[in-house]
Amino acid sequence: MLNEKGTHDLCKNPKELTVIAESPRISLVSLEASHIEPLKQIWGDESVMSLCGGASDFSKFHKTIEAYSEQQLKYGLSVYGVLDKKTEELVGTAGFNWYGDPGETELIYHFRKRSWGLGFAFEAASLCLDIAMTHSSLIRITASADSRNLASIHILEKLGFKFIAFQWFEDTQQEEPTFELLKTDMKPKGMEEM
Repeated sequence: MLNEKGTHDLCKNPKELTVIAESPRISLVSLEASHIEPLKQIWGDESVMSLCGGASDFSKFHKTIEAYSEQQLKYGLSVYGVLDKKTEELVGTAGFNWYGDPGETELIYHFRKRSWGLGFAFEAASLCLDIAMTHSSLIRITASADSRNLASIHILEKLGFKFIAFQWFEDTQQEEPTFELLKTDMKPKGMEEM
C-alpha cells in the first residue's frame, strides 16, 4: 500500500496498525507494507515454509498484502499479521484464504521459526475462529497440513477440526490430510484453553 507521497511506508508504528482481535499475548492486525521486512522471516524463510510449498518470492509480498486487503473488503475475513504484544514484533500470520465460495474458507497460519513452540499458533487460530463465528455466510472452514507437521495437526484437532480425507494440493505438490470445522460445531475457545 502506498502512502500519500506515493511511496511504501515500511516504518509504521505498531500502535498505529488496525487491530482485528487480541488476546493477552497477541494482536491480529491487518497486514501492511510495514510488515514486508518481518515477513521475510516467515513467508520468505525456506525452513519455515518447507512443508507449505516452499518460501515465497520477496518481490511478491506487496501484491500478497494487497490481495489480503481486498479479500478483507470482499469477504470480511482475511489473513492477518500476528504481533507479539510484549515485543511488538510480527511473529506470524494467521487467518483465512477464500476461493470464491462465501460459505467456505480455509484457515492458515505460519510463524517465524524462533516463535515455534510458544503457543502462538493455537492462540492466533483460536482468535481467528472466534472472528469467524460472527461471519454470517460462513458454513465450513477447512485446513490442511503436511503429514510430517504433527504440531500443526495437533493444533487443528485441539481446535475441533475433524479429519475428512487426504487431498492433492498443487501449491505443495503433495497429498495432505485435510480437516474441516462446521460453523455449527464451533465454540469460542476462551482464554482458559490458551
